[in-house]
Amino acid sequence: MTYSIVARDAATGEMGVATQSQAFAVGSSVPFALPGHGVIATQSMAEPMYGSIGLDLLQGGFTAQEVLTALSSVDPQPQRRQVAVLSVTGDLAAYTGASCVDHAGHLIGDSCVALANMASSPAVWPAMVERFESSSGPLAERLLSALQAAEDAGGDFRGRRSAAIMVIRPSTTGRPWHDMAVDLRVDDSTDPVAALGELLTTRARYQDVVRAFQQAIDGDPVTADRELELLRPMDAKTEPDQLMWRAVVAALAGREEAAREMLRELSDCAPQFLEAARRFGRAGLMPADVVERIVPTA
Repeated sequence: MTYSIVARDAATGEMGVATQSQAFAVGSSVPFALPGHGVIATQSMAEPMYGSIGLDLLQGGFTAQEVLTALSSVDPQPQRRQVAVLSVTGDLAAYTGASCVDHAGHLIGDSCVALANMASSPAVWPAMVERFESSSGPLAERLLSALQAAEDAGGDFRGRRSAAIMVIRPSTTGRPWHDMAVDLRVDDSTDPVAALGELLTTRARYQDVVRAFQQAIDGDPVTADRELELLRPMDAKTEPDQLMWRAVVAALAGREEAAREMLRELSDCAPQFLEAARRFGRAGLMPADVVERIVPTA
């Protein structure tokens, strides 16, 4: 009922899993990931045991194939399952049960495994492997491109509804919010792969602005301001929080007139963010006199 890919970036060691399905909220049931250890996709008549316990076994030192062998031996209906396992070492294994609905199958590549069931054609899973292994760039973007290749090859013959991408670090830092590099889901959409792509773009831009804001209030506003100038202007209606942060960075970098103009835009459509800027001043995150000069009066 789904197609998925698990993959590893040889250059960074990052691991990821991406999936799309006609089913609702595929991201809540198919992808599993544990930073520093591996990723798993479990689908068809999915059994969460393969994901949850499978990650525990990877953490305990099992190989990818040992994980599949161990869990299928205690599964009362292994013929209904379709599973792919990738360990942090790059070790890969996959299984397609005899009762998976056609077209169903998987292909193990050099650094990825693609698998699908209820596919429009047997070309779906090879298309994912070929696209991934011929692509370059950040792992999340390569995974998204592989999903699009599956769509181009026919995808799920029933249609499309949900999609998800997870990317994890190859080692743990003790900070789960850092070790899970990407975790995005589209639960209900007429074009989930395209919607997932938009989320990836939005996420990257959002993180750039937040990073610059933090850099500015930590004492280097000029560099932060210069980096934000390379981005397209923030939209007051769709990105009011980012425009407010952008104004704060500009003000701290000495460009108070530019900051005032940005906040004037917010006064018309999102005035609550003017109050947010004032509260930054009261919290000591920026000089109170700067706040007074850049925030428009009512």
